[in-house]
Amino acid sequence: MKKSMSVFSLFAAGAMVVGGAGLSHADDLKVSGFGSINFNLMDEASDNSCSDTSGTDGSTNCTELQFSVPYAEVDFEKTVGSVTVRLDLDFNGTGNNIAGDDVEQFRFDWTLPAGQDLGLTLTGGIFNSPIGFESQDSPDKLQVSNGQLFNMVPSNLAGLQLAGGTDMISGSLLFVNDWRDFGTGTNPPGATQSLGEENTLGATFAITPMPEAGLSFGYLSSGLKPNEDTLNIILTGTVMPSPDLALLYALEYVSNEKQDGKGITLNAMHGKHGLTLRYDMVDNDGAAGDPTSLTVAFLCSLEENLKVKLEWRDDDPDVAGASSTDATTLQFVALF
Repeated sequence: MKKSMSVFSLFAAGAMVVGGAGLSHADDLKVSGFGSINFNLMDEASDNSCSDTSGTDGSTNCTELQFSVPYAEVDFEKTVGSVTVRLDLDFNGTGNNIAGDDVEQFRFDWTLPAGQDLGLTLTGGIFNSPIGFESQDSPDKLQVSNGQLFNMVPSNLAGLQLAGGTDMISGSLLFVNDWRDFGTGTNPPGATQSLGEENTLGATFAITPMPEAGLSFGYLSSGLKPNEDTLNIILTGTVMPSPDLALLYALEYVSNEKQDGKGITLNAMHGKHGLTLRYDMVDNDGAAGDPTSLTVAFLCSLEENLKVKLEWRDDDPDVAGASSTDATTLQFVALF
């Protein structure tokens, strides 16, 4: 469930159990999960990509007006003393074998006795990356799809993380496998395989002096090429004009040697209904095409265990001879 630093995100509360959870002495196993059901109303990118009912190749669109279950997940969690162990299993339609990409997380969170005042927690295993604004899992997303900046930072990491902080200031140190060769299907496009014995060093720092404004920094080294280090900066906040109206804004900047990405997200939640506007662009240094995306999404929480989203998205590849494509998707997110 990759997401931005939870200290200043109104919508991230309760998604992860770290910090204070390690102080609990409950030993009951918790089981939860979700599934996403998509109905593709329009998908111009898939025009003329399939055969029609007569078997003529490249004459029809095989995704429009079709249902799919792109994501399903089952999560297990157990806390004993100061240690919480969590396993997140993904079912992504590629098969029923639980291996490789199907293990989203398998980690322990150990609240260190010497750092309980700061919630100092050591995490080990495969865990969601603390870098990047957008969420990975459907229940936590403000829309259906992820923006272009999502693939410029890792979704998951494998290794160790030491995190802690207060309500105002928090941070973490990371020692993990080279994230560009993690092998989880979340590598950025064109990522080069590691030559072996490569590691990533990283750090995050977030300051939230008030709910209306928070600033976070994320840094990841590149074990493969030192000059391809990645920097992530997020400015975000939540304004409450009334008790039942929340306005969220997020400005994100991601940079490495080959790309610079900029994104803005605006979200308004009124009771159980929400509206999200997102615009993002990527500047491919020295390469043709600087793609942009515009997304508009409506959200309705019918009940605590069922959300409905309707998203329209326009992608412009900014490549000669390639036109922009629109997509409209209706999504149901069921939780248990």
